[in-house]
Amino acid sequence: MHSLRKVYRAPVLGRVVRRQYLFVEASIELRQLRYFVAVAEELHFGRAAERLHMSQSPLSRAIRDLERELGLVLFVRTTRRVELTAAGSVLLERSRQALIEIDGAIADARRAVGPDSGVLGIGYGPFSGAVVTRIAEEAAASGAGFTLRLEEEVTPDSLRRLAVHELAAAVVMETPGAARRHGVRIDSMRDEPLLAALPESHAYAGAPAIPLAAFVSERVLLPREPAGQAFNSWFRAVVRSAGFELGRTLETLSAPWDRRMLPVANGEAVCPFVAEWAAEAEGVAAVSFDPPLSFPTDLASCWPRPTRSTSSSTLLAGSGMRRAG
Repeated sequence: MHSLRKVYRAPVLGRVVRRQYLFVEASIELRQLRYFVAVAEELHFGRAAERLHMSQSPLSRAIRDLERELGLVLFVRTTRRVELTAAGSVLLERSRQALIEIDGAIADARRAVGPDSGVLGIGYGPFSGAVVTRIAEEAAASGAGFTLRLEEEVTPDSLRRLAVHELAAAVVMETPGAARRHGVRIDSMRDEPLLAALPESHAYAGAPAIPLAAFVSERVLLPREPAGQAFNSWFRAVVRSAGFELGRTLETLSAPWDRRMLPVANGEAVCPFVAEWAAEAEGVAAVSFDPPLSFPTDLASCWPRPTRSTSSSTLLAGSGMRRAG
């Protein structure tokens, strides 16, 4: 058997990942690598367990088993934080690429059993419906010779599916490091203005804007985690950068969002949302933030290998919706 400690020695039997060799013990399972990557990216066992839809105890056990089987310490654990060791950092980079290759091979094999349908899957987040609709309309008007299949999902799911070529592109929330981590192309798009969803009886419902300080003093409705974790972390950071903290929060009943905004309409909470949702949210007033807030989006793409990829990428990249600068 070949262990990870032999990675930099003479080549022996291994899996090619971007022309580099990754060696793992034959007993190591893909499940263990997926667990390791989740913990290494989150640096928190609780969040990693939520992301993997499992409880924390078996995840901790699996990581200890992996360390024992490899004969390596991958994490430094204290009561307050989890950090990667040097060996853990090396394993993380290689494991990401190995899993991308494996998932991609599986996706390619599944596509190989059927004919090319000329359909490109485009993912988009809950706040990007209007943007992706315009992209689809431009694609139809261009006579590009392919059909777009639009699929709403949260950003982490879109990026994962892009990496294995289940999607051709996705409008995602701005995600630092996405290009390197998932092997995708990133084009910046125009930011989407973020609005405050308020009960119609709210003191600021008829105002031109609500001060951010007044907004965060209310109970704030946020998407249910783990699906809503990426948005929640971003929004908390935005509020913190303005000098405030979110105090009282309420999770949506359905994950990750419910566009009807029922807790807002019932006067239980306020919520950040976008203008296109206003028509579906009865009893809810849409008001700008003071100072203005915006939701940053990117076009992430990982085009299929056939020749149509060039025209596809040119069409979407030239959609006129990229951010300036």
